[in-house]
Amino acid sequence: MNLRQLEIFRAVVRYRSTVAAAEALGMSQPAVSNALKSIETSLGFLLFERANKRMTPTPEAMILLNEAEPLFRMQEVINQTAAHLRSGKKGLLRVAATSELSESLLPRVISRFWSGHEGVELSLETQRLDTIMEQVESGMVDLGLAMEPHPRATLEITPLARLGMVCACHETSPLAALDQVRPADMAGQTMINARTSSRILGLVLDAFRAESVPYQSAMDVRFMNVAGHFVEEGLGVTIMDELTASSARFMALRAIPFLPRVEIELSAIIQLDRSHHVLIQSFLSHIRAEIASRGIAVPDPRTRQG
Repeated sequence: MNLRQLEIFRAVVRYRSTVAAAEALGMSQPAVSNALKSIETSLGFLLFERANKRMTPTPEAMILLNEAEPLFRMQEVINQTAAHLRSGKKGLLRVAATSELSESLLPRVISRFWSGHEGVELSLETQRLDTIMEQVESGMVDLGLAMEPHPRATLEITPLARLGMVCACHETSPLAALDQVRPADMAGQTMINARTSSRILGLVLDAFRAESVPYQSAMDVRFMNVAGHFVEEGLGVTIMDELTASSARFMALRAIPFLPRVEIELSAIIQLDRSHHVLIQSFLSHIRAEIASRGIAVPDPRTRQG
């Protein structure tokens, strides 16, 4: 007996009538009767005693039904799990992000996301930009988050925010008294350079060249949040994005608007055929809400680029 035959058999036992069973199953009465005869033929014994238009299950039928009940309970569990997966209440979401975003943005995002997705398992990889893009492209992760990612034909790059760059200095630095900082103001300061992205560094270098000020770094680090921690120790100054600078983990860091204004784009990186996944879209909505709560403009989520 297959599962559909078991469903028909179970319905006839419950309703004691092929007419009522057919109505409950959305089938015709002849189809139910024929299915029942086929089941009995394949089993080699009768399942019902037929009298006065009533179907009375035989002892053998009740034994079979008792054995089949765990299958129906399992089917209900599977259907419920499928519904939860469809609605985003269960599932697995694999995220990869740069160190800046893992520290300054994602803790609060994940906390809010989990409040409505308690059954979702989430993994977070903290990686450099190139590795994130490779992991998304290969399917190792579902969602990448980075600043100024390089376009790739196989990936969808979704803008999440335009971030202004700031000069980050210790609160005791002379720069902390300024309302804005230009390249000339940073002359003579110990510069800590963050190599988060070659494109970001290129934009900063262009700003220095535009004002004929040489850019000289005394220390190179991989991520902007790491540079920020060195700044807090009084080791120098750095240029970072306003979102990283807004991290609650910085206690003695002062972020001052940097001019000429340099903007970078924070983006989501998704495989082309995965962009409408319910968990991905829910997670992105929480990211947008968190960014907006910090006073940073968030673009229309319908605006996308390949």
